[in-house]
Amino acid sequence: MSKENAYIQRAFDFGDDLAPEEEPNLRRLREGIAPYLDVEQLRQLAAEHGDVYAALRSDAAPAQVRALVDTLSALLRPPVYEQIRSPRDVAALLMVEMGYLDQEEMRTVLLDTRNRVQDIVTIYRGSLNTSLIRIGELYTPAARRNSAAIILAHNHPSGEPDPPSPEDILVTRQVVEAGKLLDIDCLDHLIIGRGKWLSLRARGLGFDR
Repeated sequence: MSKENAYIQRAFDFGDDLAPEEEPNLRRLREGIAPYLDVEQLRQLAAEHGDVYAALRSDAAPAQVRALVDTLSALLRPPVYEQIRSPRDVAALLMVEMGYLDQEEMRTVLLDTRNRVQDIVTIYRGSLNTSLIRIGELYTPAARRNSAAIILAHNHPSGEPDPPSPEDILVTRQVVEAGKLLDIDCLDHLIIGRGKWLSLRARGLGFDR
């Protein structure tokens, strides 16, 4: 592994999610915007790359609510060459879009030598069966872009990323081994759920300890 990519593993921070004392504030926010914004529809639109403004219940929504949707719309567009320093960075890019999908998707995050995002590519969509997954197809976009590394991510439509299935671990191991042969490191495999995610590298599953 190159020196540029080696730091990403040292820098990965596997901390907890939001502190419990923050939850009442989030609940009050949801209750305040509920008359003007359909949050469930917003999630679906974000997951399907739809127009998030369609989730507004009324054209007469307060300026603060429209500003919130404006901000969300801007945040959903990943900046060019976003640098990845931890699994949380990857989860932040994918959670809103992938957390509420009705079917499974597998995506690869392509990284350059400085761990900056080159692209996020959807490789598979639908029911993911390990017998149907071709490891070479996961690396094809990375090879075309001369990527230095990839991060694999897929969602669990059940909303629960934990526990990872034996198939998740098997695919991870196969992808990591193929990356060694291709000189394109697989740095992690994230499983995305509804408001939750986990890193298989953090669990020591599918990766060398």
